[in-house]
Amino acid sequence: MPDFPTPGREDPTARWIPLPPGIKLDMPLADLVRDRVSCRAFQDGPIGFAELATLLRVGYGSTGVTDDGPLYVVDRPVPSGGGLYPLELSVIVRCVDDLPAGIYHYVPLADGLEVVQETAVPPSSVSRLFLDQAWAAEAAVVLVLSARPMDKYGDRGHRYLLLEAGHVAQNVVLAATGLALGVVNLGGFLDDELSGLLQLRDEIPLYGAAVGRPASADRTTRRALGRLENG
Repeated sequence: MPDFPTPGREDPTARWIPLPPGIKLDMPLADLVRDRVSCRAFQDGPIGFAELATLLRVGYGSTGVTDDGPLYVVDRPVPSGGGLYPLELSVIVRCVDDLPAGIYHYVPLADGLEVVQETAVPPSSVSRLFLDQAWAAEAAVVLVLSARPMDKYGDRGHRYLLLEAGHVAQNVVLAATGLALGVVNLGGFLDDELSGLLQLRDEIPLYGAAVGRPASADRTTRRALGRLENG
């Protein structure tokens, strides 16, 4: 028998927020790749809800349906081992227009957000969770990818989870670049504490991305390498 994607961690009792229309990205792929740079220096202002919606959809949304006789597939923007799509995407919101600060869970097939926590996470807590990387707390949002273990592929299944998380993160990075936003990937965090904050059930956090308005258009200033040396 074929393997089918298992249901995600949707909570029908959670408050629901539909995503607004997104923003069309017109920049050629070669330009996106050229302009990509890690950003550790963010402005204090918000990003737009439409910008966040675009990041989520480009990262791990539903791109359409293939219905070809016996084959019915919900298409996604990244490849997935066995088409199982085991990842979940959480959002720690500090500053987004028209979206209260708090924690949200993205539901791709319904194109919206479930409210996980309706209060802001203190910046000091965000920084501590991401191993004192202050830029995580200064970003407008932090996206966190998590996953449940895959049984189908045995020990190799964990490798497939990591590969898929990398695909999603690169999509987010390129979309953020096309939106003139700053982004830096986050691989260091306190696993158990972050899982508790996001209310993950039977999932492991894999990868994060901090996104916000860059403090400068200059690539060197964006990188803020001095903050790494001082950290």
